[in-house]
Amino acid sequence: MGAGLAAVILPLQAPPKKRKELVTVMGLSNYQCKLLSPVLTRYGMDKGGKAKLLRDMNRGEMFDCSLLGDRAFLIEPDHVSTVGYGKDRSGSLIYLHDTLEEIKKANNNTECLIPVHVDGDGHCLVHAVSRALVGRELFWHALRENLKLNFKQNLDRYKALFQDFIDVAEWEDIINECDPNFTPPDGMPLGLRNIHIFGLANVLHRPIILLDSLSGMKNSGDYSAIFLPGLLDEDSCKGKDGKFNKPISIAWSSSGRNHFIPLVGIKNTVLPTLPSELLPKAWGVPQELIGKYIQLEQDGSCVIGGDHSLKDNYLMRLGEAMNEVFMDEHGGIHPSLVAEYHHQKKYTGMIEVKPEEVIEEVQRIVSEHRLNRCIKCLALQTFSVPPEKLASGGTYYNMAKSQDGCLKPGKPYLVTEELVCTYNPERDVLLLDDRTQHLRQCVKCHYKTFLRKVHANGSVAYFNLDQTNTRKQGGKCGFKYYWEGKEYDNQPEEFPITLEWAERSVIDRVYWFQHETDVSLNSNVYNVATELVTKHFPGEFGSETLVQRVVNKILLITTNTNLDPIEGEQQETTEGQAMAILEILYTLGCYQRDTRI
Repeated sequence: MGAGLAAVILPLQAPPKKRKELVTVMGLSNYQCKLLSPVLTRYGMDKGGKAKLLRDMNRGEMFDCSLLGDRAFLIEPDHVSTVGYGKDRSGSLIYLHDTLEEIKKANNNTECLIPVHVDGDGHCLVHAVSRALVGRELFWHALRENLKLNFKQNLDRYKALFQDFIDVAEWEDIINECDPNFTPPDGMPLGLRNIHIFGLANVLHRPIILLDSLSGMKNSGDYSAIFLPGLLDEDSCKGKDGKFNKPISIAWSSSGRNHFIPLVGIKNTVLPTLPSELLPKAWGVPQELIGKYIQLEQDGSCVIGGDHSLKDNYLMRLGEAMNEVFMDEHGGIHPSLVAEYHHQKKYTGMIEVKPEEVIEEVQRIVSEHRLNRCIKCLALQTFSVPPEKLASGGTYYNMAKSQDGCLKPGKPYLVTEELVCTYNPERDVLLLDDRTQHLRQCVKCHYKTFLRKVHANGSVAYFNLDQTNTRKQGGKCGFKYYWEGKEYDNQPEEFPITLEWAERSVIDRVYWFQHETDVSLNSNVYNVATELVTKHFPGEFGSETLVQRVVNKILLITTNTNLDPIEGEQQETTEGQAMAILEILYTLGCYQRDTRI
């Protein structure tokens, strides 16, 4: 390893170590949703699937979360067991066991309401509410902003309602705690509390039911409650069908009561009903208001959530639209790359960092060509090169400069046995060259020459003949191959060919693709021949004849696999033979009729 150069392995796709925040379902991970959430606070999606500022769509400056008042997430049965997305694994299944059993009994012994995962990062309440609404943590930011605005706009009403319970001086802190970027003073726990749940019920125009263990629900404390949208009239809490927006449910995950999780229904099962004996008391408002905001059944039970869900394909298109905005605002960096990098940073034991800091760091290492992926094991890793050694006057800078007396843009400089740099005159610094990755050995799988630069959009700077991460149908290798900016099912056939013209003889190599699933990727004999002639005999009068000869040679070689290429290129085919071969190639999809020889 060269002096001053160190590789930090950031392993990917190791199931036992993979954090829940990076689990991807239908193209979105938890952390990616967190990154996109601030964008969704300001942007909507038009009918064409493009992101537009809400104000340009006449929807105000901020997303109105009351539009989700009648929505509810129903998890797919296949995803119930998905760690980090389906059933919560933080201990809630044990802590809430008796409560969930009572709900199951009330629903004909059918499991129809389950606790699902949310990350514990100080935003768990709004994460839980967002997942209960749409199944993703996409709206945590808008929920906080809506909550803050709701308190400000209705502060006098809040103060009047809770004058016997909340001191006037506390309201400033309550409002500040709603801010998405709120940082608590030292020693103060980060998180929202019951007054904020009450505020969210008013933001959403629907009740929120907080459940606990059976013993906790019998406790005199506020560990379980019904939070009603008590500041609103009943009609504003109804959907387009004229029925009350059904309550959503959240719960504590443990006896520590420091982490909220959502309770959601399961698609293709009965809608979950909460029995009357499990209905908690209303919080902060008279008990008789429960019947004014919740449609109670004759036995006093109520349906949780409902079946008015956002479609999966809509959420996927919404995510794609917000991805584009995120990339536009952050120098082309894709949020999935930031999410993956953040996951690896946490895996290496580093302290939690704010998303803005992670984004800035990813932007920097990508711009410095220091983020790489091993195409063999898919490990993501960075090169740690002291920036002062690459800057003007630095060790590597001076070593490169001494080779020519002055630095030339685009020229590769080998400054150590493993480090190749190129000069950037705009910044007057050296940047790591792609060839550096090719000289390195992956720290995880220890294969050499498999490291490739990662672009800002998350794509890999493949070399020709690299196996990509795109799956193909059939073949021994299940992945496609990269060649000149495209991906192919097969590696090209390679053979030499001689071009003779005007007493000059040139030998070059042809890389020939055929039998591709996408027939447009099959090599076009006339285009290949024309490129070769143009390359070696540009502007020569009458070179069309040479193109004809090269076409004939290529056809003879590629249609007779038993013929030695060198012998083959010493033979000529007649025009009739060439046309017959072309007809065969057209049938095989290797030739297009609009080509002329």
